[in-house]
Amino acid sequence: MASLNSDPLWWHDAGSPAAPEPEPLPKDVEFLVVGAGHTGLSASRTLAKSGKAVLALDAGAPCSGASSRNGGMIGGGHRLSIRQVEKQYPPDTAIPLLRESYIDSLDFALQLMKEEQIECDYAETGRFRAFWQKSEYDEAEGELARLQELVPVDAEMLPRSRQRDEVGSDLYAGGIVYFRHGGLNPAKWTFGIRDAARRAGALVQGHTRVHSIRRHGSGFVAATSRGTVKAGHVLIATNGYTPPAFSELKRRTIPVPSFIVATEPLGSNRIKDLFPNGRMIVETRERHCYFRPSPDGSRIVFGGRAAMVQVPEAFARREMRWLLAQVFPDLKGVGLTHSWRGLTCFTFGMSPHIGEIAGVWHAMGYCGNGNALAPYLGHKAALRMMGDAEGETAFANTEFGTKWWHRGIPWFMPAADALFRIRDVRSNMRNVRDRRMRAN
Repeated sequence: MASLNSDPLWWHDAGSPAAPEPEPLPKDVEFLVVGAGHTGLSASRTLAKSGKAVLALDAGAPCSGASSRNGGMIGGGHRLSIRQVEKQYPPDTAIPLLRESYIDSLDFALQLMKEEQIECDYAETGRFRAFWQKSEYDEAEGELARLQELVPVDAEMLPRSRQRDEVGSDLYAGGIVYFRHGGLNPAKWTFGIRDAARRAGALVQGHTRVHSIRRHGSGFVAATSRGTVKAGHVLIATNGYTPPAFSELKRRTIPVPSFIVATEPLGSNRIKDLFPNGRMIVETRERHCYFRPSPDGSRIVFGGRAAMVQVPEAFARREMRWLLAQVFPDLKGVGLTHSWRGLTCFTFGMSPHIGEIAGVWHAMGYCGNGNALAPYLGHKAALRMMGDAEGETAFANTEFGTKWWHRGIPWFMPAADALFRIRDVRSNMRNVRDRRMRAN
């Protein structure tokens, strides 16, 4: 097989993440932020704009994690169904949770782009959520109606008879169009937040690993690879890249790799045939495939769950080629130019969470929906750390528990991957059966 570029396609236009020039670390700082992606940089910006002394540290180059590696889709949404949210939480949590997920987080992201003049190839394309099985349509229709009773979500059901208006594939059983969703270059997006934080006065440093954080009087002492730093307040914003040193957070989160490929340029006419309205496409099967036109409209960016654990590149590439050809049979054998991966972060409650453990703050667990939620919750975390009432958020009330058998290292993921593959075979069989029945 020909060698593919292992860097994200996004870096081709935005440039590779690079750490700022090293500066001496302050001995004392008011606010220490650990992790310089969407969450940490947004929090740093809010703190710095409020006149606070902020130090943001990243173990690698800032912005080099999932913030610049994801599929470049932005919008509202929630992994839990409306029925699950209403069952799991009381109304005074459930309704604000839905509003923040679907409305407020996207509004914040768009306002941030405007205020900081962040050019990130953003376009309000809309998103098509494609159903894997026919049985999902009727249930989703009722759920969308209930959601729209609670929050003003601009969306509509799309039957299979109109599916080709949105995606050039017969694989699905209709879906939902969310009109306010959009696409962007996630590297340009996170670089823009980084630059905004630095303009506001935050000191952002890379290649500085935080080994431990311990109480010291009314504050904390962080031991880093470049010495110790005293801090009055600490925010951990490491999401899927949380190291074992932060064991209480590591036990509450599950890193899951997501794999993405980019096709060779296919031409604008062919892309238009496959994406008639230029939508972002996500599907409901457990493979969680998501795909979209590139910002220039010349190629396809295609992501999904090739595995639930890290696998060799040849295996990942083979899986992604198969999935791409399953969705678009005419693209079997199409050339690929890029193949990369990043870590998403799931929680047992399937929701992000803001809070503090032993006085150390955290915001994480975006379950694959971070381009809007992560900057939003970074901002909220910063406000809460400062004691600002505007930091009120339903995500402080979501579940953030663990299981007794999860001690920090996700030893159970290989078994989960094997189970996932069995379920995937059965799911594919049901999909084939549904399509045959519709054909007859």
